[in-house]
Amino acid sequence: MLMGDSDINPYLQQEIASASPARLRWMLIRRAHELTTLVGQLWTTGQQALGDQWLLRIREILGELLAGVHDRSNPLSPSISDFYLFLLQLVTETQQTRDGERLEVMRDLLAIEAETWQLVVEKLGSQSLPAPTIAPAPLGNLADSLDLTSSGSFSLEI
Repeated sequence: MLMGDSDINPYLQQEIASASPARLRWMLIRRAHELTTLVGQLWTTGQQALGDQWLLRIREILGELLAGVHDRSNPLSPSISDFYLFLLQLVTETQQTRDGERLEVMRDLLAIEAETWQLVVEKLGSQSLPAPTIAPAPLGNLADSLDLTSSGSFSLEI
């Protein structure tokens, strides 16, 4: 699933380069949500192997999101970590059973998480006071996680 430089959408690449850490997190979550829909469509059309490959991409994204929750002094960190661990377990169960209901649960949970982070991004963008610190941790290749074809890790401190 690696891409050549010619396959990368330059607009989206620039958006990633200039995005805040909260926006990058939201973009990853949104992409994982989109991929759950794609997996469901692929399974429906009998393309289980291809759907399984996209489930691996979802797992990679969730791993990036989990890796960003490393501030144990933050009282929200254990809950956030548990949530991403639950989603990772759900991906595993979904892939092993190709269970459409589990896939739907994952899609719904990711939709709620994406909506939550979209609100965070909007709130941080509209604040005139300094925003809470959301420090980026070293990322893998975020462009690969978002699959920037033409068609991260973060720490939340409150």
